[in-house]
Amino acid sequence: MIKKKLMMLSKKINELRRYEKFGMVILALMFSTCGFWLGNQRENRLYKNGYWTTGIIIERGWDYRGRLAFNYEFYVDGKKYRNQASGIGIRPDTYRQFIGKSLPVIYNSKDPSENKMMIRPSDFTSYELEIPDSLFWILNCVDK
Repeated sequence: MIKKKLMMLSKKINELRRYEKFGMVILALMFSTCGFWLGNQRENRLYKNGYWTTGIIIERGWDYRGRLAFNYEFYVDGKKYRNQASGIGIRPDTYRQFIGKSLPVIYNSKDPSENKMMIRPSDFTSYELEIPDSLFWILNCVDK
């Protein structure tokens, strides 16, 4: 009798674990979809309300995953804004070439704290732009 109850309890526990795994997968999918949607909304706002200016890379940084990043600053109407640009795709041994360099920044005209520095060739092509001749030196720093 006790053995039967233990077996039934064990089956119920295994069944609940399957539902728990399924629930975790659903939750992970919801979070990734939400993150993708929010990121896409930001890119759409930059594309729609984007103004261009020049920013300066002030130092090397690290993103939240410990990957190479660049801290930069720029000014809009006399106010300084700072942000971090991903260094993914840039060879880590070439980061020194970027410090102190001026590069294009696109910012949301309605909220300049929403911005993006254009570092990699793919940053330009995502806005259907060609990399300017003055930035061809970056091509020597990109992973091939």
